[in-house]
Amino acid sequence: GSNTMQIGSTNTATINLGASGDTINIPAGATIANAGTATGFGVAGTESFLAILSSNQTVSDNVTTLAEMDTEAYDVGSNYTNTSTFKYTAPSAGKYRFYSNIAGATDGSFAIDNVAVMLYKNGSMIYQAFSDTHQTAHAPDIGTVSIDITLDVSASDYFQIYARINSNSNGTTRNIYSDSSRRTWFGGYKVA
Repeated sequence: GSNTMQIGSTNTATINLGASGDTINIPAGATIANAGTATGFGVAGTESFLAILSSNQTVSDNVTTLAEMDTEAYDVGSNYTNTSTFKYTAPSAGKYRFYSNIAGATDGSFAIDNVAVMLYKNGSMIYQAFSDTHQTAHAPDIGTVSIDITLDVSASDYFQIYARINSNSNGTTRNIYSDSSRRTWFGGYKVA
């Protein structure tokens, strides 16, 4: 009919609909209107992380290398691994936004020629951002590049950040760079 149906009364503390494992169906065209406090709905703040590189990571010239973001600024849901694999594993399906910044540096004597940041999904590269500076020797020795993308993700998909740093000299040290400004990071969160 067109009247309002009320479930429960003013002296009821908790009202349960269904049991564990049941599906509560809300058909197309129906509206959920909330005038109280909603908990457990949606995804805002339920699945998110930010990991940073705590100290410089030495890498080989022009070699794609896993970025070892080892310090968690936060990890809601505990789905980021900050040792060994340095990966985020999605606990549920949905749309996720991932973002990362890589700072590549030499020992200060030679310039950065280019820096790449790569987002890997389940062990394979799916997106890449590239910074090509073509500097000469003794020019700026730090180059940065960022990636930011929203993806459809399945439960248990895992994501990692790889980097490649190329200098115009073969005899100098390369680093994925980190300092108090946290120049290298990897983060993400569930959007929907």
